[in-house]
Amino acid sequence: MAYTTGGTIEASHYNGFVASVNNLWSTGTGNRGLGQTAVSPSSRSAGDNVAAAEWADLLNKIRLLSDQYGQDGSITIDTVTNPTTGDTISALATLSADIGTLDAAQIAVVTPAPGYATAVTDTAVVSGTFTNTITQTNTLTFASANAMRYFFNAGGRVYVSWNISGGTADAKYNEWVDLANSKCGTYYIYNTTSGKSGGSGSPSTNLTNAGFWDLTTGTSTMFKQLADTSPYTANYIQLQASLNAAAGSSTVMTLTSTWQDDEVDNTSYNKNIYNVLDQVDGSKTTTFSYQAPATTYISATWGTPSWATTVNTES
Repeated sequence: MAYTTGGTIEASHYNGFVASVNNLWSTGTGNRGLGQTAVSPSSRSAGDNVAAAEWADLLNKIRLLSDQYGQDGSITIDTVTNPTTGDTISALATLSADIGTLDAAQIAVVTPAPGYATAVTDTAVVSGTFTNTITQTNTLTFASANAMRYFFNAGGRVYVSWNISGGTADAKYNEWVDLANSKCGTYYIYNTTSGKSGGSGSPSTNLTNAGFWDLTTGTSTMFKQLADTSPYTANYIQLQASLNAAAGSSTVMTLTSTWQDDEVDNTSYNKNIYNVLDQVDGSKTTTFSYQAPATTYISATWGTPSWATTVNTES
């Protein structure tokens, strides 16, 4: 019998919907799947009517997906009462469309509806003087490729910010303070999008149409912002990202923050000693952070990713 409005639900119909929901709720593949405990297929024969408990379990999982992605107003399942033993279970005309809505929401998620867990951060700090380059690289490592993709599929995010403090105030140092503390803001990486938030001015690179699922083993320049006051307009802060394997098979994200001083330094002649001016001292900090999705409706199948600073140099 075909699945039609007003008709009863056979086990074969139910199992078809289970497969579609599990692709989003359970292991899934690629940018679909959250690693949650799978909805079980019906224990009944293909032509038999599905049990009320089975149908209720499926609808409950659909509601949890809807809650995770903020789609309560876009699907109709929330208006349906779960059946109990002895009820006649009728076909829901919108069920396929509702699952399709949740499929699109999982692919496009930026901020999960219940929000985020507490941020986990790591800082790379250099405190000498530099007139050339600061390189600060951190890796974020997951226990498995599935854990990494569950994190981003559920709405997790990674972000980077910059700060300089405690240095000797002069024109050049003040411009670095302006760039790092005021201009750059925070750069976020989501599942399929990224972008700068906060800060002022316009970065020369601000990749917004690519996220985790667009990264590769090659290095992608995600963000670059230059100083805006002469003669320091050649100086910039840049963020690059890569994975240790193709997205979906990777376990490590590598983020490299570069502070580049391309402004030509001045020298002075003092008591027969040439002194390089415009050296920038103080603490130059790149903060690497991630926030996992809140676990209001789903469990934390991504585990606890770990940060590590692998490069932290200045010259």
